[in-house]
Amino acid sequence: MIKRKPPVPISGVVYGEIIYWCTCLSALLVVGGTITSFLETESMMPAGYLINTVFEGQSVEEIWAASALKRPPDALTYLALLGHGEALTVAGIAFGVLSVAPAVFFSAAYLWRSKNEFLAVTAMISGAFAIITPFTYFLFR
Repeated sequence: MIKRKPPVPISGVVYGEIIYWCTCLSALLVVGGTITSFLETESMMPAGYLINTVFEGQSVEEIWAASALKRPPDALTYLALLGHGEALTVAGIAFGVLSVAPAVFFSAAYLWRSKNEFLAVTAMISGAFAIITPFTYFLFR
């Protein structure tokens, strides 16, 4: 007797494809940003300086106080440095993390079409949560 595997739900395939391709693109952005960080000569956050000071055992406060920024970077620092490798690396990480939201929403649409209303609504709530949560940093600091 041949055992047949149950078919994979289309909502799972949609979610998986979106996450897969967004993760691949995110990884390329992160690698590109990291390489750019090491190749930049004029940078507000030189990668060589950061690595050397970490291995020297300096504290976080000492490292950032002696850097060109004179303070630890916050989320908005990377927007000001958008043309630099560090910002590209952070953008790649953020894109990878935030790619969950569109994947969940598209998956929810297919769940709704397949008459799984409860799972579709749950997916939409978790997708909204994935979008709103990162921005609460700016509201409550």
